[in-house]
Amino acid sequence: MNRTAKRIFVLSPHADDAELGVGGYLAKAVDQGAEVMVALATAGTVQHFHGSEVTGSQRLDEFHAAMAVLGVQQVRVLTQERDGELPHFSYARMVGMLDALQRSFQPDEILLPLPSAHQDHTYCWEVGIAMTRPHRVTHVPALVAGYEYPLTSWGQGAGFSAFRGGLYIDVSATWTRKLQALRQHVSQFGDADGDPLALEGVAALARLRGAEAGFGHAELLHVVRQRWF
Repeated sequence: MNRTAKRIFVLSPHADDAELGVGGYLAKAVDQGAEVMVALATAGTVQHFHGSEVTGSQRLDEFHAAMAVLGVQQVRVLTQERDGELPHFSYARMVGMLDALQRSFQPDEILLPLPSAHQDHTYCWEVGIAMTRPHRVTHVPALVAGYEYPLTSWGQGAGFSAFRGGLYIDVSATWTRKLQALRQHVSQFGDADGDPLALEGVAALARLRGAEAGFGHAELLHVVRQRWF
């Protein structure tokens, strides 16, 4: 690992969440020489609302393919809990695993999924905040932030506002790579009208954030803690 490069750690509840929230930023950061680690909280089996089941192994294959598109150098898979059952996994064990990853990787930035109506996302937000708790360590990240995704607007994540500390990232140059990464998740994404997780829904959010900041496409990070040197 290049210790002179910026190091970014991302906690992803499911196989596609990091790409949904910060896929454009990760591709951009890698292009600029950053070292990126994505920790996947669970690669378990998922039962869709319409009844079909997607195995954990398929989701894991899609995850690795998407990470390759973005150029992410390191990935970690933390559990194999079924989708929706992550809160059954010990909070203490998960925080311990995240603490260990933070000690070894020493990230400059830690990016967490904002809480939403999905219990796995709220679980990851809570263990991620515990991971970033103030304590004496040899390395303190310069930025801790929450990333949004189309479903953040429903649930606790709706309470987050850019006015409380928003960081807009121009991802216009890497937008097509973000879409390419998302398309690796063939079991998850389509183009159904009215589906916020359809690719058009993802694009609509990016265009909105871009319009707010003066970019073509943007991703928004909600700052939890930022250090100035």
